[in-house]
Order: sequence, then C-alpha cells, then structure tokens
Amino acid sequence: MATPTLISWNLTRRCNLACGHCYLDAVQRKSDCGDELSTTEAVPLVAEIAELAPGAMLVLTGGEPLLRRDLDDIVVVAADAGLMPVIGTNGLLLNEARAQRLRQAGAVGVGISLDSTAPEFHDRLRGMTGAWAGALAGMRAAREAGLALQLQTTLFVENRGDLEALADLAEELGAMALNLFFLVCTGRGVTQTDMPEPLYEETLRDIARLQRERPGLMIRARCAPYMRRLLNLHAGESAGGYAEWSSACLAGRRYLRITPHGEVTPCPYIPEAVGDLRQESLKDVWETSATLLRLRGELPGGKCGDCDFRFSCGGCRARAFAVASDLMAEDPKCSYIRPPGAAPESPQRCEPIAPGVIWAAEAQALLERIPGFVRSRVRARLEEAAVREAVRVISVEFIRDHRPKKPFFGASRGN
Repeated sequence: MATPTLISWNLTRRCNLACGHCYLDAVQRKSDCGDELSTTEAVPLVAEIAELAPGAMLVLTGGEPLLRRDLDDIVVVAADAGLMPVIGTNGLLLNEARAQRLRQAGAVGVGISLDSTAPEFHDRLRGMTGAWAGALAGMRAAREAGLALQLQTTLFVENRGDLEALADLAEELGAMALNLFFLVCTGRGVTQTDMPEPLYEETLRDIARLQRERPGLMIRARCAPYMRRLLNLHAGESAGGYAEWSSACLAGRRYLRITPHGEVTPCPYIPEAVGDLRQESLKDVWETSATLLRLRGELPGGKCGDCDFRFSCGGCRARAFAVASDLMAEDPKCSYIRPPGAAPESPQRCEPIAPGVIWAAEAQALLERIPGFVRSRVRARLEEAAVREAVRVISVEFIRDHRPKKPFFGASRGN
C-alpha cells in the first residue's frame, strides 16, 4: 500500500489575519483554542507520522502556526524522526531571529503566502493593511536564516495577469518554488469567485510556459491536476522536471491533512473527516478508512472516469466534493472532453520512468536515503538526464555530477 509523501497539519485555528478565502475559517483571538491538540498529544503524533510515512514532508500550518508556543518543540521532534518539517505561514511574525530558531530546531523551509506583487490586492484579500509588506519581510528573513523558500499564491481573475511578476519576485528572493493554487470554494472560500473554465486552461498554459522559460525556479499549479493533460503526461511518465506522480490529485493517495483537533481529512480542501486521532492511530486511519480506500481504488464518475487521462489526472476530488458533495463525482471545472477515437486511459499505461535505465546498487541505496517527498522527483530528473546523455547505468558518481544548483529543500538543523 502506498504511504503519504506529504502531510499537512493545521496546528491551530488562531491567526493574525482574516483572509477572505481561508479554507479553515481561522479565527483571530488572543488565547489558545481549547479543543486543539496539546503538546503532549502532538509529540507522540509526530512519531505516528514518521512510522507511517518515513521521510515525508510535514507542513506545519494554521491559522498561523507561529502563534503556537510549542512550534519549535514540534519541529525538533519531527526533524529527529526523519521528517522534513516545513512551516506554512503568512510571514508577518517571521523575523530573522525567529527564522534562525526554526532552522536550528530542524525546519527545512517555509511556504509564505503572497497573492500579488501589488500590495493593495494582497492586503485586501488578507484583511489587513501591511500584510504584503510583512510577508515580504518574512521571506527575506527566511532566506537570511538559510531556510528554503516557497511562494504560495492563490489565483483569481484579478491576479492571474501577475504571473510573470510573481515569478520575477520569486527569483529575486531566491525562492526554490512558486506554487500557484487554484481556488477550491470551501470554508470562507465559498464567498469568493472562482475563475471560469476557459481561464483555467489559459492560466495553466501560461504556467507551463513560465516553467519552460525558467527552469531554475519550480513553478507548479496546485489543485489543478489537468496540468498533466496539458503536458501530455500519462500515468507513470515524467518530463521537464515533472515527476511521474506530479500534479495529479494526491488527496488520500499520497497526501492527508490533520486538523487542529486531530481529525484526518484526505486534503485541506476536503472537510469530510475520515478518522479521529484521539480515538485511533494514524496508521489504522490510512489503511482502513473506507473514504481513503475509495479514493485510491475507485475511478471517478462522469467524464473524469471516461477520460484518456483518468489515471494521470482524474480531476480535483476536493472541487468535485465542494460542488456535488461526492468525492468521486466528475470535476466541474474541467472543460476537456475525450476526443473521438481516443480510448479511456488504461492503468497498463503505467511504466518505469525511463525504460532501459538501471541503477547501480550503491546509487539505489543513496536514492533511498533521500526524503520520501522529493525522491520520485530526484529519480525522474536523474533518469531523464541518463536518457539524454545515453547513460545506461546510474552510478553514485552520476548522481554527484548532476546535483541541482539549488537544493530541493534546505539545510539540516543548526548548520
């Protein structure tokens, strides 16, 4: 059974902003929310996560996670357990001293939300004048402290023309990634206006073009699995830095979310709880939840289930749930129809990333030591290079000769 490579944990509903599209419906309050997992509950849960998903990326977010007084303690435990702790924050509370403490605790990076290069749009969306300046200051503090940086942008009709400028800013700040989230109307997001279908396709084409033009910056569409179709990547295929699993909906298959009070959902944008970690173990939830098993083993309905990209894309399950109250309904935002003469995608299309390329035993052992979240992407990149250079056997020397100029994620604790 596949295990998660990415886990998002909303540590708290408390927040210092009031974002109009918040999926968690976070609250502004001075005191802790009494029903949230305590430190004594959180620490053993980290061990459960590491047992289920060795080397996974653990995104510690909120609300605003920097309002949790035990954040550093949780990061230390996660790093010591071999996980990759990443802090998802709005950046306002992240000065250089705070960023240094996070790095010393073992955090490898931060994801900071910035929705435009225009301060007015970001501040209006986030509900506070000065939020844009605070986010930018937090990004600079993170880089000064040696933390890897990801910019996180939620896309709307009003800011989709800002993609080039956002990529410029990400490169200027030394970010490793620009993640562009397509809105799922859940939580407070139900009050927001989503992009119409034609703009989805146009925006995805713009993102794909930007990635081709800027290979040094990872630019990814999130909650938009249709990118696999636009790139003509079927299940098991990789190209252009996209791993064989990338962009397809990971909810419940390689991804789960933990709420502030210990419930599990398939992803942050699917509010349906599939387990309660105060009552059962994470391993049991992952392996026995009927909903998670359905997401892994059942084809979606409607045109998604009949599509020639039904395994490699399959549509966004959160968006289907938000509109139809059915996780396996067709994705209502996808305008694509399988062309006449094209057959529905077969699971037999799944194949090795680069047939004919083999791994030396020492190189395979080195690959296995890479954290789980990035291992597939590293493998894809190296096998693409081997095919390009007519190398049949990937050796340790080949791996060392093809190290990326930027690490996928930053330094270890205290360095």
